[in-house]
Amino acid sequence: MKTEIEFRDPFFTSFLTEDKNGLKIRYPLADVKSIKEVASQIRLNAAKYFSTHSVDDIQKISDEVDSSFNDLTKPENVELIDLIQRSSGFSKYDIEHWGLGLFRSIASYDQETRGYYISKAIKENGIIETRFGYLKRFGLMNPFYQWKEPTLLSHFISGNVVGYTAILSKIGFPVKIKGSAQILKLPSTASFFPMIYLNKLEAIDPGLRKTIACGYWQGGDDLIERQIIEESDAVNILSSDHAINDLRSRIEKYHKGIATLLHGHKIGIAYISREFVNDADKLEQTANGLVADISAFDGGACYNVKNIYVQGDPRKFAELLYTKLELFEKRVSPVSENVRATGSSLYQVYSGSNEVISSDEKNVFIRVSENPEFWKPDELFRYVKVMRVNDEKEVYDLICKHTHYLQTAIIAVPDEKIVPVFLLFGKAGISNIHYPGSAPLINVYEEPHDGEFDAIRVRYNYSARFAATNFKINRDWIE
Repeated sequence: MKTEIEFRDPFFTSFLTEDKNGLKIRYPLADVKSIKEVASQIRLNAAKYFSTHSVDDIQKISDEVDSSFNDLTKPENVELIDLIQRSSGFSKYDIEHWGLGLFRSIASYDQETRGYYISKAIKENGIIETRFGYLKRFGLMNPFYQWKEPTLLSHFISGNVVGYTAILSKIGFPVKIKGSAQILKLPSTASFFPMIYLNKLEAIDPGLRKTIACGYWQGGDDLIERQIIEESDAVNILSSDHAINDLRSRIEKYHKGIATLLHGHKIGIAYISREFVNDADKLEQTANGLVADISAFDGGACYNVKNIYVQGDPRKFAELLYTKLELFEKRVSPVSENVRATGSSLYQVYSGSNEVISSDEKNVFIRVSENPEFWKPDELFRYVKVMRVNDEKEVYDLICKHTHYLQTAIIAVPDEKIVPVFLLFGKAGISNIHYPGSAPLINVYEEPHDGEFDAIRVRYNYSARFAATNFKINRDWIE
C-alpha cells in the first residue's frame, strides 16, 4: 500500500500528484490564471501582518519552527526523515546531519548578537571576530543606495538539498521594520521539505504563513513566470547558470531594475597544507572531514568539495581518501539510487585509467594529477580531483580567474596561517571558509551565502562581497 501525503497552500489550490518509491504525493500547483490575484492577496496579508508584529515577535516564531527539528527521536521527525529519504533518495545521515542540522545552529544562536556581526561588517572594512570565526567585507559599500523594502519577493529555486530550500523563506521576514510577501517555487516534485516547513509555520502562526504562497510550476514556463516577475519587486534565483541567464534576460524585459539575487553553479575547493599531510593524526581527521564534505547529498550541492589541493604527494593522499570514501558509502551514507546511473556512466569512461581511482562499486571517483588546475567536473557525483600545489598562493592563482564558480573552501593549515589564507581566498572570491567536515553547515548570522547576506541584499543594493570562516583556531575542530 502506498503512503499518501497531501500538501496544501492557502493560495495555489490546484494540485499535481506524483507516485514515487511507494509514496503518493499531492503538491500545490501554481495556476497561470490566479498569479496576479495571489500576488495581490499576499501583499495585503503581509502589509497587515507586519504592521502588527515586531521583528522580535517574528524571530521568536521562526525559532520555534526551527527548534521543532532539534529532537530527531520525536516520532514526527522520525517519520519526516523516512519520508524525505524515500522521496529524494538521499541517505538518512545526510538528512539528519546536514539537512535538519542546519536548523539547530540557527535556533540556538545567541539572541543578543543576531545581526550584530553582519551590521558591523557592512560598516567597517577590517577583520571582524565573530562568535565562531572571522568575517570581512571585500569592496566598497555604495553610499548613494538607499534601504528599500520589497513588497513581494519571489524565489525561483531548483535543486533538492534538504533544509536550504526552506530557509529561503526567512529572507522575506523583517530585518529592520517590515517584512515582504513571498512566492516560493517548489524546486521539484521530489522536494516537499519547503511544504513541511511551511506547515509547521502555519501550526504556530497562521497569519505569518499567509504572507507566503508556495507551489510547483515547471521552470521556464513563461506564462507563469512573466506574471510573477512583473508583480515582484525583488527576485531570488538559485539554479543552473543556463536558467539564471534565461530568467535574468526576462527580468530585463518584463521588470527591469528590480532587486535580483543570482546564485548559480558553484565548485568547492579544499587546501591541505604540508603540516596536515605529514602529521598522521591531523591527516586522519582531515581526511575524515573531507569524506563528509565530498559525500553530502551525493556531491550535488554548491558547497561540495571538488578540487583538492595538497602540499604533498597527491596520489598517496587520494588513495587514503578513496578508501575512506568507499567505507563511508558502505557504512554510513550510501549513494542514492537516483544517481547511481551517473556512477555507472563515469565507470564506463574511466575504468582502467591511471589518472582516476575507482572500482566496480562505481560509488567514488578520484582523479589525480601533479599538474594543478581549477577543474570543472563533467558530472555532479562523489567525484573529485586531487592535485599537488606548492602553497596557498598557487591555489589563489588557480582560482582567482574563476570567481563565478567560487563559494566554499575547506582549509587545513597551521593556526598562524588561518587568517592570511582567509584573506587571500576571500580576495579571490571564496565566501565560506570552513574546517574539514563542516562544508554543508552555514551559520546565517555570521556567514554570507555566495558572498551575499541575502536578507540585506534584497533591501540594500550594495556592491561589496563578504567572506567568513567558521573557526578561529584548529582546536575548534581537531580533537
